[in-house]
Amino acid sequence: MKGIMKVNAKSREEVGKKIARKLRKEGEIPAIIYGGGIKSIPISIKVDDVMEILKSEKGENTILRITRDKKIVDAMLKELQYDYLSDNIIHADFIRIDMEKPIEVNIPIVIKGESIAVKIEEGIFDFVTRELKIRCLPNDIIKEIEVDVSNLHIGNSIKVGEIEFGEDIMLLSDPDTVICSVSTKRVEIEEEVEEEVEEVEGEGVEKEEGKEKEEGVEKGEGKEKGEGEEVKKGEKKGEKKGKR
Repeated sequence: MKGIMKVNAKSREEVGKKIARKLRKEGEIPAIIYGGGIKSIPISIKVDDVMEILKSEKGENTILRITRDKKIVDAMLKELQYDYLSDNIIHADFIRIDMEKPIEVNIPIVIKGESIAVKIEEGIFDFVTRELKIRCLPNDIIKEIEVDVSNLHIGNSIKVGEIEFGEDIMLLSDPDTVICSVSTKRVEIEEEVEEEVEEVEGEGVEKEEGKEKEEGVEKGEGKEKGEGEEVKKGEKKGEKKGKR
């Protein structure tokens, strides 16, 4: 069937760190298939096959037809575990799927074009939400969701609810979630703030200088008054002396 990748696996009776190390030396990793109300199946799979899944057109959303001991299981890659000391894959989880029943998957968002705000208005583009959750039949899973941002101006944004899907796909993500937006350059905002701060500080300095001048004038006036009083006193003394 188109869009389905065939993968070979082996049943795995033994579990534990010892068998896991042995498998890795042979270029395989331990894995498990679960879900669908059926008992989980321990398997082993080649690391190269897992890498091929990740490199495929739909990546982790690829529909897999896993064959083990002549038994076939339709599944999808659910989770990978990596060695924390390296980027090597050490375990894989696969979940069973029914080709006739809808499933929930996350689809990556791909930005198309360059917004007017960035090209002409010197705005800053912010890519906020990078994937959306949808529900559909396995065969209807899409590779990616394209979002054209060419007409975005500063202050504009695109929300999840603005994306159109076919009748076969149900959107599960919140329609009000912002996918991307464009804002004014922070540098310009910072410069405006700095200018405002400088203006306020300048006004403060002028006021202080004005106060100092006023205080100086008052002190000067007081001094003049004091000197005048001393002169008058001197005159009075002289007058008294003269009278004697």
